[in-house]
This record gives sequence, C-alpha cells and structure tokens, in this order.
Amino acid sequence: MNLPGLPRAARILLYVSSSGATWGLFRRGRVESLQDLPPGEEGWEAFNTLLMAHPGLPVRIAVDTVDEIYRQDVLPRALGQDRLEMTSRRLRQLIHHTPYQTAMRQGPVARGEKRDRYLMMGLASPELIRPWLDIIHIRDSHLEGLWLLPALALPLIRRFGLEKSRMLLVSEQSGGLRLTYLEQGELRFSRLAPVDSSQFDNPLEGYAGEIERTRQALVGQRLLARSDILRTVLLDPINSLAGLPGFLPPSAGFECELIQRSQLLDRLDVAPGLLTQSPDALCLYLLPLAPANGNLITREQREIAQVQTRKRKLRMLAGLWLAGSLLACLLLLLDAWRLEGRADTLRRDTEGLRIREADVLAPAGGQEAIHQRLDAMDAWTQVAALDRKPTPAFQAVLDALAATGETQARRLTWTAHPESPRPGLSLEGEIQPFQGDYQRAHALVRSLANDVARRLGPGMKVTVTAWPLAATAAPGELSGEFGHSNLHAVFRMEAEPLP
Repeated sequence: MNLPGLPRAARILLYVSSSGATWGLFRRGRVESLQDLPPGEEGWEAFNTLLMAHPGLPVRIAVDTVDEIYRQDVLPRALGQDRLEMTSRRLRQLIHHTPYQTAMRQGPVARGEKRDRYLMMGLASPELIRPWLDIIHIRDSHLEGLWLLPALALPLIRRFGLEKSRMLLVSEQSGGLRLTYLEQGELRFSRLAPVDSSQFDNPLEGYAGEIERTRQALVGQRLLARSDILRTVLLDPINSLAGLPGFLPPSAGFECELIQRSQLLDRLDVAPGLLTQSPDALCLYLLPLAPANGNLITREQREIAQVQTRKRKLRMLAGLWLAGSLLACLLLLLDAWRLEGRADTLRRDTEGLRIREADVLAPAGGQEAIHQRLDAMDAWTQVAALDRKPTPAFQAVLDALAATGETQARRLTWTAHPESPRPGLSLEGEIQPFQGDYQRAHALVRSLANDVARRLGPGMKVTVTAWPLAATAAPGELSGEFGHSNLHAVFRMEAEPLP
C-alpha cells in the first residue's frame, strides 16, 4: 500500500542495529545533524532528547539485523483491495510471529502468465526496535515507516543505472557487513554478517570470506549457478574497501566493481562531508527514498501516519493560505500607496497646467473672457442651424396654387424648428371664382394638397386643417364662410416634416 506523504517535509531518520543507532535530521531535502548513538539506555536517552528538541516530527527507521525473514512466493494476479487481502492472508501463514511484515510485488512469473512473484519480508525480532518505538510514543511523535536495510538498495541501484543486471551489493555498516543480492532491479536475498576483525591481520580477509559464504548460499538456493561469474559491487563511501577486490579474483568467480565516495557525491545530491561522518550516513540518505511497498509498519501505525500526514498537509495549506492573504494585503497596501502618490503627482500637474493656462490666456482677457466668446460661438452655431430660407417652400406652394387656376393664397406662414431638418409651412387660401359647388371645391382642395406634398418632397406631410364646408361636432350644423350675399370657399392646410 502506498503511504502518502510530503517528500521534502522535515522528519527524523534513524538507523538501528544491535551495535547501536545513528540518527539524522532530514530537512529541506537534505540530511543534516548526523550523530551516532550508543547501544542501550544511553542511546535511548539521547534519542529521547532529540525528540524533545524536535516535537511532532515523524520518524523513519531502517533496521539492520540478522533477525530478518525473506520468502519468495508466487500468487495469482490481483489488484487493489483483493491483492491486499490476499497478501495479508499469505503473510499470516508464512511470517506469523511478527507484526512487522510486508509483501513486495516483483512482477509476473513469465510473460503472459497471470501469476506474480512476491518477496515476503519480515522483522523476526521486534524487541530490537521496541524501546525506540516506546520513546516515539511517549514523545507524541509517530512512526512514518519501518524498512529492512536491504530495501534501501533499490533506490540506490536506480541512481546508478544498475537495474538491468544481476549482482551482489556489499556495504560496510556499523552493524556488520551487509550483503544483498539483486536480479534485474529486484531484491532476492540479503544477509547481515557480523565480522570479527580480530581473527585476521587484515579485516578485508574476513569480508572476503563472508562474500564467499554468501555466494555459496546463493548457489544453495539455486539463485546462482556454481559456474556463474558473480558481479560484486562494493559500496565504499569512506574509501575503506579499496583492497577488497584483491581477495576476490575472477578465478574465484567474482567480478568486482567499486563505488567510492567521489562517485556517490557525483550521482547523489548529498553533502560532501556527510558520508565521512558515519558508515550509516548513506543509509540515512536513502531512507527518505525507500520504496512504499517495503514498509513494514502495521495497519494501525499506517493509519496513524496517514492521519498525521493529513494534519501536516492541512497545516501547510493553512500556512500557505495565511501567507498568501498577508502577501495580498501587502500588495494592496503597496498599490494604494502607489496610487496615492500618482494622484498627488496628477494634482500637482493639474495645478501647473492651470497656472500655465492662466498665463497663456492672460493677453486675451483671461479665462472668463475666453469662455464667454466660446459660449457666443455656440449660440451662433445654434442660431445658424435655425437660419433656413422659406423661399423654396413658398415657391412650391405658389406653383401648386397657380397650377389649379382657381385657388389663391390669402396667407402663407413659415416656421423653423431647431429639432427638425425642414421648416413647417401653413397655407390659408380661397377658391375664386366660386359658384357654390362645395363638392367640387373639396375635390380641388384635396388635389391641391396632394400637389403641394409632391412639390415639397417625400419628407413633408401635408394635412388639410379646414375645408370650405365642413360638418361641426353638433348634429345638423355646418361650418363655412358666408357674407354680403356672396359664397366663399376658404380652406387651410399645413405642411410639417415627417417624424
């Protein structure tokens, strides 16, 4: 199961072996404050002091012990919760005497088969780490992960591009000589060999003997043929194994390769002085990169770690939100200060322009005189818009009257409207001579109105407002003009622009 976390978050790293422990503080993506701890109560007290100095930080532990269990197994292919239940059931059958266990999937048995290979791993002696876990619990910290030391070889070989080879990885730790066998980037076997250097004049002879015994164990487990050449990669961060290849000649079936401090510094982002402080420094550097499927912690410890990780993420998000809010407020204050300064500059510029305007307009009588002249020009422009000549309209009406031969104008009125592009026209006329035929007079007035509208153009509307003889609002009454025993046919019409 993948354990979510914050890759660069601060945490405490702890290497534990039967000969003592080493701790380091992981912060800002680097391991710092490395220190060796003695075995027993003195080391536990130092670790307790460390947790008190760094309250609340999660702890990752790498265990280097001979009491470790490795079992190769083949299981049907499964995914998600089904795989978790299947591997948990199998672990209870194979490694039932310890709660610290995990199943590391290592790929299919063969191409096309629906079976996968698993490496069952477990810590056979929880008593080795129990005092350290008790201190973590007392100090209200939490265990983020627990790994057997061989699991840390996986991120290391990826950094050096050794995933596609078969090799024995040898490293010198404070707990002894660690020998880990890998095939195609997969962990297959590992053992810790406590070496008593007092038995040999040269301690490297003891190391060579343990490497030979490991080779025999690989042959016995059918992981290696007796005639195969074993590629042996020697991790040498403190340059203490340079003479070891001389004890492992090719004639004995070994092909040795040294990875020294200069190569580690070149490939790994590690402080130059870190590797020389402790033989376990490289393990602590690799601990934050440990594979999640190699984590041995129990389900309860994993749930606690997940809850604590979520709390840390929420606190981080809250801190980022608060920092963002404060930054936004600061930016707003800076922008307000900038705008206020800009406003002051514009006010000064405006005042300067007013003074300059007054100086420029002073010879012409000053600002008030200039504005009076401008107002006069505006008034003249409005009056000019009203200055329209009625001659074309009058001529059109007179031509229409002359065309009838029987109508005469008694009064012509012209009115100009500022809102209208054309003037309004009012005509009061009379039919002469008139013989008393009002029906014919009406037809003549209607014909005259149509002719006037045609002559004035399509933008004018002509309406007859008074006929020679018209009915009034009262029933049985007529309106017209009579007098001196003569009949008159007077009419009125108006022409106005269309809306």
